Amino acid sequence: MRFCVLNSERHGTCYHELYKGQWNPENPEFWRDDSLYIHDDIFCEYPELQKAIKKVIPSYDSYSETVVIKQNWVEIGVQITNANQDTHDFFIEIDEWAKPVLSTYGMFTILGI
Repeated sequence: MRFCVLNSERHGTCYHELYKGQWNPENPEFWRDDSLYIHDDIFCEYPELQKAIKKVIPSYDSYSETVVIKQNWVEIGVQITNANQDTHDFFIEIDEWAKPVLSTYGMFTILGI
């Protein structure tokens, strides 16, 4: 993968975790092996994607948890239509993980740094 890593490839803790389903703060679980991870430096290199997330989900906070449902994810993809190729490639890489997750769980949670 070019933009994201798996838990076994992570170095440090400065990552946004894409967590399958809805994260439960009552029973917090972090650094799951079935999550997808984006280093904060990488996320910041492609601001169009974060802007699209914020536009579709105004409550998005890169330091907190944000639930993303299928409709949100589709709208985020539409929002980046005019973004550069790297942003599209970044979205597609996440989308390969997100499609089966959204099909199974109906949502995923972005756990901020």
